[in-house]
Amino acid sequence: MGWRTVAAVLDAGTATCAAINAAYFLDRLLSGGDAWLGRRLAVGILALASLAALVEAAVLLALAADGGELSTATGPWTVVRLLVFAGAAAISALVLRRWLVR
Repeated sequence: MGWRTVAAVLDAGTATCAAINAAYFLDRLLSGGDAWLGRRLAVGILALASLAALVEAAVLLALAADGGELSTATGPWTVVRLLVFAGAAAISALVLRRWLVR
């Protein structure tokens, strides 16, 4: 398995986790009700960060699907993608735990 495949799998995982996270945080933001301003601001920032990770992963997947040679499909960049995926997956684990408790 080459770096391009590993990077694509990580990008797909990041996009999936980021979409879950963004949906959760946007739902919390829009249905915040009487939550105090600081909490609503924090949820909004988390939604924005999740959307950014989703867009980044989607763009990288689109570039890879286009068949063009990506200079980011290398070992060091794959490690960076692994870190982004790990962060998105960790947040998703917390989000899913919270959804299951509801």
